[in-house]
Amino acid sequence: MKILDLGCGPRGKKEGSIGLDKRKARHVDVVHDLDNYPYPFKDNEFGGVEMSHILEHLARPLNCLNEVHRITRDGGMVRIITPHYSSQLSYGDLEHFHRFGYITFLTLQNTGLFRIKKHKLWFTDLYKVTGISLLANFFPRRWEKYFSFIFPAMYVEVILEVVKDAKTKKGTLTEKYMY
Repeated sequence: MKILDLGCGPRGKKEGSIGLDKRKARHVDVVHDLDNYPYPFKDNEFGGVEMSHILEHLARPLNCLNEVHRITRDGGMVRIITPHYSSQLSYGDLEHFHRFGYITFLTLQNTGLFRIKKHKLWFTDLYKVTGISLLANFFPRRWEKYFSFIFPAMYVEVILEVVKDAKTKKGTLTEKYMY
């Protein structure tokens, strides 16, 4: 299975993948700015896409996810890790332009172009030991609504399945996404 590591960064890429980043590095296979569309890949070229700590840096995340949908085959998996909106990590970097949480990806799923296969909120050890992590992951919508700024998460990780069928071919993600 062909895998793309979008925004693989200066420290390395996922083993066995094609690495894309906007800056040259020894392990970067394709140099391309993710805010420039379209991406230099064919439709349905990849079976999987890795996006670790990249989505929050983009000017238009929906345009990026629209391209990810285009270049990933039906049933392909997209793994996204990003700081949770309640995390100091989300606000501590001047180049983080967007905030993400469980509700973000639930709304993305409602477009019919992606299906959530796995979702996990990552916490510090203190919140794991006290059981807050467990409760937040069992009830993510309620935790985000009532407790996320009292007991903040560090990251949100989601694995999305790409859905391409007759219904989803009509319209793009940027047209279908609505909160």
